[in-house]
Amino acid sequence: MDRYPFNADESLLEKMADAFSEDDALKPFFMQYDVPYDAIKAGLTELMQYKQDMHNCESKSLDPDHAYQPVLGFLGGRITLSYTPCEALKKAQTSHPQLAMDASTMPKTLLKASLSDFRQDSEPRKTFYLKIMQTLHALKLSEPVKGLYVHGPYMTGKTYGLAAAAQEFSKMGHHVTLMYYPDFAREIKSAIDQGTLEVRIAALKKTDILMLDDFGGEGYSAWVRDEVLGPILQHRLLDQKLTFFTSNIPPKKLIDHFTGSGSENEQLKAFRIIERIQALAEPIAF
Repeated sequence: MDRYPFNADESLLEKMADAFSEDDALKPFFMQYDVPYDAIKAGLTELMQYKQDMHNCESKSLDPDHAYQPVLGFLGGRITLSYTPCEALKKAQTSHPQLAMDASTMPKTLLKASLSDFRQDSEPRKTFYLKIMQTLHALKLSEPVKGLYVHGPYMTGKTYGLAAAAQEFSKMGHHVTLMYYPDFAREIKSAIDQGTLEVRIAALKKTDILMLDDFGGEGYSAWVRDEVLGPILQHRLLDQKLTFFTSNIPPKKLIDHFTGSGSENEQLKAFRIIERIQALAEPIAF
């Protein structure tokens, strides 16, 4: 994907950078972080997205694509863009915790999953339970924490454990999206015809906690890997958003699943996905 969502020569980029430099809404940010001109020019994509979304919270909407306020940052010499829930969404999550969890693609029985019913009858299960407790504690203190990549055979309780954890995160007011990933991967192309592709991708980028169930159970698709999954994981990695996975595939075998034809270029693209997963989640074998 190109750095900029338009075909622009250097002179046009400079004109746009000049315009942003003089934008009254952005000047306080540039002054606060002493942002140099070159960083403004390199961050045009982030600045344009910020300007597009900066009035999201004025609508009082709970739509996933408009219920988050963009926040600009300056880290490592780069302009960054992250999102935080609008007050309307925060209030809805606090007064109605069930609204903070989206598990529409999952069996309804999982909505009753509970950590108190989660069996700790093996070392991996005990480790999983301990990690979830540590995660809950870190969230209470607003400390950074990694998600989990829970892998193992079918019918070992991976999905139930994730659903039980999702309930606890939701009770704390965090927006949780628990999704059966193979269904999402199959249906995502139809979202193009419906004009909802960007909305669905944006929702998964921005949700506080994302849980992808049966990851790797989907059929191989280079397009889904490169244009859907990659951007979602990259966005969540940069924003340090909690991301969990369950899978029947051990982490070392994921490279085979995402490589496709086996060409060097495909292996490189697959490796980038694996790198993001490793940065986002700690592996636990059930």
